[in-house]
Amino acid sequence: MIKLFATRVIISLTATIICFGCSTTDYWALHPIYENLGETPPQLRQILSDSYRKNEIYRDYNTKMIAAGLFRSEDYRQFLNDSLKSSYQLDEAASLEISLEHKQQFANQFDFLLMIYSGSNKKIDFGKKDSLWQAQLYDDDGDKVVPMEIQKIKNTDQERLLLGRYLKDLDRWIEVFKISFPKLNKLTTGVKLGPKPFKLEITSLEGRLEFSWEDSKKFY
Repeated sequence: MIKLFATRVIISLTATIICFGCSTTDYWALHPIYENLGETPPQLRQILSDSYRKNEIYRDYNTKMIAAGLFRSEDYRQFLNDSLKSSYQLDEAASLEISLEHKQQFANQFDFLLMIYSGSNKKIDFGKKDSLWQAQLYDDDGDKVVPMEIQKIKNTDQERLLLGRYLKDLDRWIEVFKISFPKLNKLTTGVKLGPKPFKLEITSLEGRLEFSWEDSKKFY
């Protein structure tokens, strides 16, 4: 009995020592940060299927970076506005104002949310002039487009808090940025859509991340 108890103590202490040496990178390599939390509304589930993409950078069999790109489509913007309104965070007038703002933005720019876990406690300087982080978009014609704005999203932002209900640990380790690219609204100008997928490319010292969307109609 004493021998069995001693064995259990040794196993317990060994496990504690091993876990104490684990890094956050090792943890996220085993537990992806972009897992759904509980029940996701069917509308949002379809939106995520259409607009949400994930990618990772590996080095020496370790995950160095995990990221996700979310295209802010018309359906996503409508879900965002409806959700904030139904939770009484927006009144009727504010909801209408934001809805019109979303329509104008969608007509004139491609907007993405970029969610990054960098594997360290160092803040990402994405969007600064001298930053080593760069973003570019390849549109349905294969043309490269550079961002017109990169904005850091605060932890208290309503959109981020809403997504945090459905995406695992979004408010803990992840930095979120909104990236906006200029857009030619082909539907209103009569320009034919191109045959190529949209590709968002992010580069940093750790490597290159690419997110691809095949259905270009979602972007117009």
